[in-house]
Amino acid sequence: MEKGFSADQVRAEVESILASPAFTRSLRLRRLVTYLCNKTLAGEADQIKEYSLGVDVMDRPATFDPTEDAIARVEVHRLRKRLREYYQKEGVGDKLQIVVPSGQYAPVFLPGGAEHPPAESGAAPVEQHRGVPSRLRRRYVWVLGAEILVLAVAAAAVLFFLRHRAAASSAAPRFAQRDSAAAPTDTSPPVRLACGRSQAHIDRLGRQWVADQYFEGGSAVEQPTRFIARAFDPRLFDSARAGDFAYHIPLAPGSYELHLYFVETLYGPGTPGGGGELSRMFDVFANDRPILSSFDIISDAGDPFVADVRRFKNISPAADGRLHLRFRSRREMARVSAIEIVPARSNLLNPVRIYFDDAPFTDSAGRVWMPAEYCSGGQPSRHTQPVSGTKDTELYSVERFGHFSFAVPVDTGTYALSLHFVEEFYGPGNPSGGGAGSRLFNVFCNGVALLRDFDIYRQAGMNRVLIKTFHGLTPNSQGELHIEFVPVLDHASLYALEVVDESRQSFLGRRL
Repeated sequence: MEKGFSADQVRAEVESILASPAFTRSLRLRRLVTYLCNKTLAGEADQIKEYSLGVDVMDRPATFDPTEDAIARVEVHRLRKRLREYYQKEGVGDKLQIVVPSGQYAPVFLPGGAEHPPAESGAAPVEQHRGVPSRLRRRYVWVLGAEILVLAVAAAAVLFFLRHRAAASSAAPRFAQRDSAAAPTDTSPPVRLACGRSQAHIDRLGRQWVADQYFEGGSAVEQPTRFIARAFDPRLFDSARAGDFAYHIPLAPGSYELHLYFVETLYGPGTPGGGGELSRMFDVFANDRPILSSFDIISDAGDPFVADVRRFKNISPAADGRLHLRFRSRREMARVSAIEIVPARSNLLNPVRIYFDDAPFTDSAGRVWMPAEYCSGGQPSRHTQPVSGTKDTELYSVERFGHFSFAVPVDTGTYALSLHFVEEFYGPGNPSGGGAGSRLFNVFCNGVALLRDFDIYRQAGMNRVLIKTFHGLTPNSQGELHIEFVPVLDHASLYALEVVDESRQSFLGRRL
């Protein structure tokens, strides 16, 4: 054994690490350090690759492509940082240190007090320590670096072009729509266009966005991948169609909702073009009906390099069986990065259901919950405590905590918002003990307070699901419900979020 340490000594050190506050809240880091050490002890260090880490530790599917998904590099970077912090605090007197040197994934076993390799300075996320009381220092907020460069698409990437029906049918059916009850049966499958792309794009959920087609006019723009705030899949914003252009998209008769994906990368602070609001303005028409007028991406999103999604209900094909989308420039060139059209009920948007694990989850009622999108700030933390008050315990396995927000795109109308909480950190027997008064936070929607000094434990006790629902919410002028979680004492916390269009119910109520 390296440095004269036995396998038993290494395993004992792993157990000490796993029992430390720095690791109790992150199931993924616990699994990662255990996997790396077991592989090394078994003489299989040469088998530790990005692919094996993604599949064996991060629960990625067999189709996992490290060039498309940097999860392994990100998590190993976090592990290096967390181990360094452990040996500066709880493990400062340990006789053995487990270190993952920069540039490799296999750990090395060093004598206690040995100098660690220098810290990394790459583009992986950086964890920051908050100046909070010592009982709270086990929580670290990590933020993505300014830019994450992703390798070129693998040679085996999809090179063929398909019409939208064939392309949509090849995508996994489980991702076809948010709510199976929402779609009529006589409509086409979802249409997903990667505007400006010459090749199809497979997103992080395995959905296929076909190469740019059905367009008339404009020009394709492709740009390097970089960090895009609020984007679940930043690579979807790598390209765009720009100028004065139109799309003529064939659709079966029926009702749909339209999603338009925008990001401003040329204008605004820190961009090549400088400027800001009013630098780019354009109009968008659907079947000659204006749906966006003098649209300004920066003004709508708040900043450059922020994903901006607009959703529209009651979308149908014209008499010729096509949806005609026209983009007309007012100041500089109109642009759009992606177009998505999904079946929906008349007068209603499909529900938005968000939780914080890595793959979609279908609950006991058949509702599909998607991994976090439209989100900024905070970080996830996996829990293993038993949860009561629900049939769907998997929905409450990952918490988002910190200071965070969601910009959920909606159309005109009224909406119900349901927030799902559990207190799995405070309370007798939980990681930090305590109880009522240990955590307080506020929740706002479009600047209006929904909850003030909210205390999950005081209302539900520990490890028990609590759902708060608010009705009659309306979108702001940017066409979104902006939901913000603001800490008062310790961090804000959330496990799931649901937005349901209740416009039809309101309309029927007025008629009655």
